[in-house]
Amino acid sequence: MFNLKIKKMKVLKYLSLAALSMCFASCSEDNSVTLKVETELGGLSEFVTVKDQEVVVKMTDEKEDGVDCKVITSSLALEVSKSVASDYSYSLEVEVLDENHTKIASLPYYYIEDTYDSDNEDYEHILNAGTIRAQMKRSAKVSEMTPDDQEEWKKIVKEGAYILIKPSSSYAKFVEYKAKSSNTEADASSNDTTTVDGDLADSSSEDWDAMLDSYEEYVDKYIALLKKASAGDMTALTEYPALLSKAQEFGDKMESAKGSMSASQVARYTAITAKMLKVAQK
Repeated sequence: MFNLKIKKMKVLKYLSLAALSMCFASCSEDNSVTLKVETELGGLSEFVTVKDQEVVVKMTDEKEDGVDCKVITSSLALEVSKSVASDYSYSLEVEVLDENHTKIASLPYYYIEDTYDSDNEDYEHILNAGTIRAQMKRSAKVSEMTPDDQEEWKKIVKEGAYILIKPSSSYAKFVEYKAKSSNTEADASSNDTTTVDGDLADSSSEDWDAMLDSYEEYVDKYIALLKKASAGDMTALTEYPALLSKAQEFGDKMESAKGSMSASQVARYTAITAKMLKVAQK
């Protein structure tokens, strides 16, 4: 009788482990999907090609500020054959197609980190030549997800075969980017130790230059996040207020200390602030 109980326990233990393994396999399958890449890049195709033939899209469980969230992520390799300028950001719209190339769902945008050229009023967004990666990430609170959201993800995993990628704005224009020679001259003049008035910069000049570097870095990051938020990236909405606050903190310090700066430093501070205001007003 005792031996029979032991055998039953062993069988139950084996079945439990088998069931647990099957559950893990099922969960793993439900949490990611591999899709073949197709593109409709329009005018951007002259400058950018997608290197990946397939991409993996994952949904993971994460905690953000102690709240349970579902997070969709993916990464896409791109090759920029020649530097390009655009009047719009380079975010990429994503559609999921089934085997018959019929659209069954949409996924969050892929976002591409670009640089900003304030001298190009019409084509401010710059992608430099080289290999880059576009990133997809969107968080949703589990408590706010609807049954339709869950069913859509299940459909993507079950029926998805292709991922169609195209610029998020059909109105975006793309031109080859060539940096102006005046930029080089401006860089050279910024290293000059004399001010516009012909006087030597004061002893705190290097500190203000470092402060201006940090200020511009925060402003550029704020601009990038603001554009992502405008394109529908909800995660950016939670990040950019802190960056704006930090940029404003730098700005307030320098605004009250203009008298300690050289004329060229004041001019640079004014230009950085104008760049931020210009984008915010859009």
